[in-house]
Amino acid sequence: MTPLEVCHDIARRNGSPLYLVSRLLGAGKRRLFLTAYAAMRVVDDLVDEDFLAGDAGHRDARRGEVLTRIAVWRDQALACTRGGFVPGDAAFAPMVFQGLNETLGASDLGEWPWIALAAAMEHDVLEREIVTWEDFLAYCEGATVAPAATFAYILACEERGGRYRLERDPAFCRERVRAMAVFCYLMHIVRDLSRDARRHVQLITIPRETLAEAGLRREDLAAALQRRDPAAGRLITALNARAGELLVAGRVAIEGLPLNALERVVLRKLLVKYIDFHERLREDPEVFHAIPRLGGAG
Repeated sequence: MTPLEVCHDIARRNGSPLYLVSRLLGAGKRRLFLTAYAAMRVVDDLVDEDFLAGDAGHRDARRGEVLTRIAVWRDQALACTRGGFVPGDAAFAPMVFQGLNETLGASDLGEWPWIALAAAMEHDVLEREIVTWEDFLAYCEGATVAPAATFAYILACEERGGRYRLERDPAFCRERVRAMAVFCYLMHIVRDLSRDARRHVQLITIPRETLAEAGLRREDLAAALQRRDPAAGRLITALNARAGELLVAGRVAIEGLPLNALERVVLRKLLVKYIDFHERLREDPEVFHAIPRLGGAG
């Protein structure tokens, strides 16, 4: 398989809404999307599926190794921003990064998304708890704003002859998508809350203070959700209310993205299920117990 085929296979197998809407993109932009998505996916899977899925002994034994692999991932991504990735014996997912090198190295996306995402992954592996809403927003910079800003860049940039350029500073995309990215992330949290609470407390990225306001702790959340404790209902309502505030701000902000008609269709298709989920929960919080999954991971 070619590097691009490897990246496409990773994106396709995951079944992400991002992958599904990316099929509307032109061939050049889709190459950048597939390679960027695959590169971000492999480190996320390393942390969530490989590391956090293990028991405490497994995690303690592997923590240093996984932190080293995240650092390797970050360094490889930064090399790709310069078109300078060279696979070696210790390379992480070398075929993916060969594909990323060909696309990211021809763009002006920059280093920030890769540094920010690596920091969020390190946070998870160190098993730090998120205490305040401000802590949560800081964590979101890497966990969701970085991938969202990357996708917004892909939509907004101009692709000519295999090169990608944005007339504005790429940080412009970050500012325009931040609120909507955190809105979507909150919908992911609510959607997967029962599953994640059963799997590992580190997958619960809800601030301790927000849980406490509802009368809950991370360690008790799985049981509370299973028995439909009123405290769990209060938590869902509170998270959805926060999401609603972000949605109002996010809708205004993304209107400032320089997108053509097709690119706006792509963005709307990506957001519609999350917005529908939010509105259904607002009308009836009991929908939480019956709502189907929105699709694959983001």
